[in-house]
Amino acid sequence: MEKNFIPKLETEKYLIGSFDAYLDTTKQLIKNNQNLTDEEVDALLKGMPTNYRAAIVDRNGEYVGYIGLYAVDAKNDMASLRFETNKELHAHDREEILEEFYSYIVDSLNITDIPELVYVSNEGKKAEKSKIIPSSNVVMANDILVPGVSEEDLAKFKEQGYTIPTLQFPFTIKANDRTIGIIGLSSLIWSNKRANLNIFLDKELGDDVAKELSSMLIDDYINYVHASKVHNITLSVNASNKPMLDVLNGTKMSYYGTIPFGAINGDTVESNLMFQHIPNMKKENGIYVPDNKIAPVSLINTGKTEMSEKIELGNGFKMVRPSAFEKEGIDANHVIDGHVSAMQERNKFTIPLGEDKYFLQRGNGNYGLSKAVMNFSYVVLDENNNYAGYVNILRTNSDGKNVEIEIGIDPKAQRKGLGTMAISKFYDELFSMGAASVTSSVFEFNEPSIRLHEKVAELNGIRLESYYINGRQWDMNVYSQVNEKIKKL
Repeated sequence: MEKNFIPKLETEKYLIGSFDAYLDTTKQLIKNNQNLTDEEVDALLKGMPTNYRAAIVDRNGEYVGYIGLYAVDAKNDMASLRFETNKELHAHDREEILEEFYSYIVDSLNITDIPELVYVSNEGKKAEKSKIIPSSNVVMANDILVPGVSEEDLAKFKEQGYTIPTLQFPFTIKANDRTIGIIGLSSLIWSNKRANLNIFLDKELGDDVAKELSSMLIDDYINYVHASKVHNITLSVNASNKPMLDVLNGTKMSYYGTIPFGAINGDTVESNLMFQHIPNMKKENGIYVPDNKIAPVSLINTGKTEMSEKIELGNGFKMVRPSAFEKEGIDANHVIDGHVSAMQERNKFTIPLGEDKYFLQRGNGNYGLSKAVMNFSYVVLDENNNYAGYVNILRTNSDGKNVEIEIGIDPKAQRKGLGTMAISKFYDELFSMGAASVTSSVFEFNEPSIRLHEKVAELNGIRLESYYINGRQWDMNVYSQVNEKIKKL
């Protein structure tokens, strides 16, 4: 088995994983099976999305073939599958491989129609029809919600100070022949069947927006996205945003937690309230709104703009920024090799990754792996500069005053207190740069990470059924740590 092959899916006899680990072998397989030139092989592979193709090996690590999408028609949620082997597989084994990969594609891309399967082995080429899952034909029942958003309306709302992400399922909210809002999803992860809900209301309406905007309209949109296979939707609202809270009051959405000091309001940081909905959720009338904790931004502002290059952790361990590897005499390739080895047991990481960044690579060989490692905020190393894990900023919110992070500790380095020390030092570093709060998300099946976060942070909320794996939805715990300068306010 190639050292860069990281399995993601498995059947009784086979492992399915990193495509680029066997890129050259795959090219040779295609040439042998189909008698193609190098240029024709390259053209065939260019037609397969790099993020959705995988190598196949048997349990002994012997290369068998590859599988992947091609002829993708995203507009109509359609694609075809290409599946090629260096020997004729038993029909049962073929079906198991197809079922595993097919399920992954449907969950990850919401591809619902795969009308053609091309299977190629050393015995010939077969094109056949595969099963089809019909797309959901959901119709929006509310005539106040108009599909799509015009460039003119986007410009108008941006002029009002909104930062509007790229929206999926976007609708314009119309009332009395005028646009009063925009609604849509962002951060949509099909494999986890969850997304963030975004509602932008015309600020010219002020507190009167609740009179113009029926809560039934929001509920209609919620029903629409649930019917479109988005299971969990969540909405974040500044605690001082009374117009939006008034709108939410009559909807199906329920409060589930607070990011302390997670939102900017002028010269202050305040609470960021989180609401959610899943199908068949029941709630009492009205929404619960906790007290809003506020602190002046000036209290946490510092002059520090760059993270430290190296942080000592004790017992010979340290955190080093990849940009400082050369200065510190650290062999980046050695670190990457250690990361690959650790990722082959990624289910034992302190925080396993939701979307496996290393399943399907692109470019050549190590590209996806090296890019990820070299972009981490810090890599954790032992006294001999061997890889031991990482801590990383996932995203920053509210002008950097709230930071979402992830941590992964090599299974071989766990049970030494390293995770506790690394995340605590990372908190300190982020607070030294003016962060008001730092947030992590941990899935309910990840007991080691839950134990870690219970030591160093507070549970702020539980996002229900927001991670899909092994045929079921799992809850996601949200933990936060607050800057000591404002913690007692």
